[in-house]
Amino acid sequence: MNLLATDLTAIEDQFDVIVAGGGPAGSAAAIAAARAGCSVLVVDRGNHPRPKVCGCCLASSGIEALTQLGASSVLNQAQQLSTVRLECGDRIIHMRREGGVAIGRDELDESLLRVAAESGCVILMGSVASFDVDGSVVVRQDKIVRTIRSRVRIAADGLQGTSLDGMSKFEWRISQSSRMGFGATVDGSTLDLCREQILMSVHEGGYIGAVRLANGRIDIAAAAHPSVIRNAGGVALLASQWLGSHLRAGAGFGAAQWRGTPLLTRRRNQLACENVLVAGDASGYVEPFTGEGMSWALATGLAAGNHASAMILSSASSNQWPRIANRIVRSSRMRCLITAQLLRHPRLLRSAMHTAQFFPSLADRVASAFGSNIDAPTRSRIFTKPAP
Repeated sequence: MNLLATDLTAIEDQFDVIVAGGGPAGSAAAIAAARAGCSVLVVDRGNHPRPKVCGCCLASSGIEALTQLGASSVLNQAQQLSTVRLECGDRIIHMRREGGVAIGRDELDESLLRVAAESGCVILMGSVASFDVDGSVVVRQDKIVRTIRSRVRIAADGLQGTSLDGMSKFEWRISQSSRMGFGATVDGSTLDLCREQILMSVHEGGYIGAVRLANGRIDIAAAAHPSVIRNAGGVALLASQWLGSHLRAGAGFGAAQWRGTPLLTRRRNQLACENVLVAGDASGYVEPFTGEGMSWALATGLAAGNHASAMILSSASSNQWPRIANRIVRSSRMRCLITAQLLRHPRLLRSAMHTAQFFPSLADRVASAFGSNIDAPTRSRIFTKPAP
């Protein structure tokens, strides 16, 4: 039996909780709510496994969220990470990274949805959920359309989700300086890249990162201003330019399936209203690809599922949710926002990397922006690239 393929015509008309989105945030919310005794419906527009534009790095806070969900087994085959290699111009900094792993989003998403299904959730794949102002959810699967009700609704369908399109209170605010993301998963022979290492290379107009997964393939994720991508002739050519000397002889990106995102840096006008909670990337996103995006999603999803179950027991209300969600991600998102601004000024970043030679604590702060355990000590080394 395929636990992830439910027929829309066969499900009930009422659930305690309906979750839009089957990514890390949606699955975490569903698992938490189901294990608290709620009936849960998850509606996901995709069919798994599916590729996503994602840095594929999971920080210690995300691992802790999986442990709290009782789902840490999904990381059994994940690649351990130990270092970050940050490059900018002629500067290179190697930083120790504590406690992180790399796992493909396709693998993580499918594994978490299976845990949700095994926890009793009903999973609708290839379906779209639209939240209505009257408290109902309109679900479409192929040509079938049904209206389903719930006591709590959780929007966790990411940056490109449409579940909240019919509710004007949740409109996006998009930063005018925002960049778009793009990425691909390529053959392991494409790049000269060590296992257990995150590569981040910063350039005028954006940056690119790469990490080797447990199966040997390499995940590449980048952020760039749309004009930079156009001027380069497309994302594959830009990735080739930015990865430069890391490309192995004969390697090409022509056959890679490159995917893009909408503009990244954004936030919702609000995160809750009546019986609606917003979690994960659907609530907002801050550059860059630092290994914290999936961790934010898991942590806020877990909290949203717990809060939804508390709302059903009348021991919590939706107007408490924005404060809870913001408390979970505030400090790390602020750190990433500062990092994103620094990455927009490569000269300033190179100066900071040079200064870090003499002030190791500054290098530790840089390391903390890449999803490491900020309470763990890190030690960094600064190198200058040899002239070609």
